[in-house]
Amino acid sequence: MVSFNNSITEKQYDINMLFVLFLFGVVSCFYIFYAQEMGQYNGDFYIQQMIFYVLGFAVAFTVLHFDFEYYLNLHWFLYGFGLFLLIALDIIGPHETIAPYTNGAVSWFQIPGIGSVQPSELMRIFLVLTLSAIIYRHNSRFREDRMLQTDLLLLGKMGAVVAPVIALLYRQPDMGSIMLIAAIVVALLIVSGMTYKILLPLIGGPLVAFLTFVFAFYQFPELVQRYLLSNLEGYQVDRINGWLNPFEYVDEGYQVLQAMTAIGSGQLYGNFDSSVYIPEAHTDFIFAVISSMHGFLGGAFVITLYFILLYQILMTSLRCHNAFGKYLCAGLIGMFSFQVFQNIGMGLGLLPVTGFTLPLLSYGGSSLVATMFALGMVMSVKYHSKSYFFEAQKE
Repeated sequence: MVSFNNSITEKQYDINMLFVLFLFGVVSCFYIFYAQEMGQYNGDFYIQQMIFYVLGFAVAFTVLHFDFEYYLNLHWFLYGFGLFLLIALDIIGPHETIAPYTNGAVSWFQIPGIGSVQPSELMRIFLVLTLSAIIYRHNSRFREDRMLQTDLLLLGKMGAVVAPVIALLYRQPDMGSIMLIAAIVVALLIVSGMTYKILLPLIGGPLVAFLTFVFAFYQFPELVQRYLLSNLEGYQVDRINGWLNPFEYVDEGYQVLQAMTAIGSGQLYGNFDSSVYIPEAHTDFIFAVISSMHGFLGGAFVITLYFILLYQILMTSLRCHNAFGKYLCAGLIGMFSFQVFQNIGMGLGLLPVTGFTLPLLSYGGSSLVATMFALGMVMSVKYHSKSYFFEAQKE
């Protein structure tokens, strides 16, 4: 019996994902239009969001034609570029016009004629690329003789790449981006094939520490205040108090209380005449606007769209025969799922307010274009993936 295999590349556009992204664009512009009617800010944000979506689709369509395997050679250049932007932001800021101090952090470049650009948005994607390439090459090298020592070596490589980014983000400070990078790292560690002897303490340790802190905050508030919160910055303490005890710390928990009130006012079908004021309605708390306007059904529809999008990325990963493509999709699933979970969770009072935008729905050019760039890479994985045929012939 003689067996052989061959492969061809099927150039297929991901029509389903493009349609879902189109739906996100319609939903985003519709609710941003409703949010701007609240009069919090002046400007036609929904028109600008339409322009951002046109630009985002152009970026995604361009990126999907670029073979994702080329990133194996380009990822260091992209990582270096992202690191350069973060270093430049740290050196220049705070600056009144170029890198202003906004909302307690220096996280944005103000570019005349373009607007605000957040380097961390791009750096997250470049990290996914670089970490995926590191895991791919490491596993290819140690495929036959993998052991605890080689897994520790992989962990060291990933840590060396992530550490300078975390340090620069901490200086801004941007704890939200640090949390998001941690989610990316966890997602990639899970699919890297690393032994549970490393994964269990590495992932379980911080989770247990987090749950222990929440428990101690309610059961031993004086000890937490004396030994933990006293070592943090004032704005960090305010955010923790506003998250875990918003009804007592009304000023610190104002955003959470208003978002929860707006979501509750929507009930099942929504309330078009809601007079609840929602801070940052068109950006961080767009989900509260959706739930206020169309109630539980509107919120459930949006969450369903996210599940469909994440399912499509997952299926792209599973059907890809290239391990690098699988890692790339896994890292982006970790990034998007955590960002969605965090944004909706903070609006419901379940998680602390971190300034995360809701991907594809919140207003913002740099966030939207970066997200479409990442999804363009996912569509590139499907567009350039090879199909394998296995046949057997009897002699």
